[in-house]
Amino acid sequence: MLRNLFKRKQTLNKDQIAELLKIHPEALEHFEHLYESTSLNNIDDNFFNINSKQAASMRKEDKIDVDYDADELLSITHKIVDELLIVAGLKEADEDFKFMTKEELNAVPLSVRPQLSGSLIQRDIGEYSYIALLSQYMKWKETGDMRFYHSFRQGLDILDLDPITYEIIGMNPNSMGFWLPEVEKAVEITNFFKSPKTKVIKVPLPILQLTRLEYSQHTPATIKIVNDFCMKAFDLDVNKKYFVKTGTYSSKFDFRNALVQGEQEVRELGEYLLFIHFQALQMASPLAQPIIYGVSTTNEWVVREFIEDVESNPKIYKGMPLHTEYRVFVDFDTKEILGMSPYWREDVMKKSFSSGEIDNHEKHDYIVYKLHEDTLYRRYYENENKILEEVKELISHINLPGQWSIDIMQNGDDFYIIDMALATQSALNDCVDPSKLKRVEEKWIPQLQR
Repeated sequence: MLRNLFKRKQTLNKDQIAELLKIHPEALEHFEHLYESTSLNNIDDNFFNINSKQAASMRKEDKIDVDYDADELLSITHKIVDELLIVAGLKEADEDFKFMTKEELNAVPLSVRPQLSGSLIQRDIGEYSYIALLSQYMKWKETGDMRFYHSFRQGLDILDLDPITYEIIGMNPNSMGFWLPEVEKAVEITNFFKSPKTKVIKVPLPILQLTRLEYSQHTPATIKIVNDFCMKAFDLDVNKKYFVKTGTYSSKFDFRNALVQGEQEVRELGEYLLFIHFQALQMASPLAQPIIYGVSTTNEWVVREFIEDVESNPKIYKGMPLHTEYRVFVDFDTKEILGMSPYWREDVMKKSFSSGEIDNHEKHDYIVYKLHEDTLYRRYYENENKILEEVKELISHINLPGQWSIDIMQNGDDFYIIDMALATQSALNDCVDPSKLKRVEEKWIPQLQR
């Protein structure tokens, strides 16, 4: 019966299978083995279902045979990495430092040439994007016509970068570098919640521009530069596990994107971030249906310590432990708690997996969620009042404007603040009285130094 579950030929429905596994927990191991062997490692035809490690593996299959001195190319990549670290403010330039010139870079054959340096980028279009972007922004402000707003926001995700566009993207308050410092300060003062050890970097413009170019066309030297830059910028240890995300997006719905472990994966961490960011921006492409902008409107990359699961939770989303999580809505202006919801709320989760009659991943995740649902809700209600009490104390020490959602993950007796976002842009905000929910005025124009 279980063997047929992932072959579209089953005698029991998903709810019945979940109940059966509750009665016979020893069958759960067999269930997971069948899922892993039949579905977990398949490569999907849908680009948005490919994970970063699959993409990296496919890129490695492309062999390029060019007669160019390997040591010379390695020397060039090392110099570019140093340039990027200097641009990012992570390394001091010595008095003899000079950026690589366009002529020096163009001397390398095109098929192996790095597609960036500390001061050079590859563009699709010659004109600066900020001119068109700000034109759309001003038309929206002048007319209130949302078509201009949508065009502006879509452009932030798909147009080539220039220094001003880079700064506009950096204005997104949802990006982790905006809110995390305040949270870490408050966590240290209140001493109840925890915050995973985290490093956020502003991605140098030449690297971020690569997310606007076709991922599959990046040369091996380009990828090596991104990987080596991240190894040094994030001070990575090949013996540690990491959780990676852009400033706004973890791509956790395929958890193989978020979890990086083992020496090879740690050394390729930069490539994974590059793909995750590129893939997220493709959601805003005119070719995507529906068009979704804003998923990774950020100029930040983030590497966090990985929190090992101490509760032996089952896993969904291709490897993510199903921790009990809490989403709390707060108003930092009034220091008020607006509402609270289980993060894995029953109606949302079951609706999300409702198409799982065909998709094996959704079949699997529905059954796992159904098995674990009682535990999730039991833990939630056991800790609900304590969480509300501690959040009220926490927000009194946070100096941020407006209304936000705060995501809290339980791991044994520890509670980690793992994410935040503007309340009006957060799912589950239907737990807040609509009369109290305020839309925040968006500010996208940076103050630029002359």
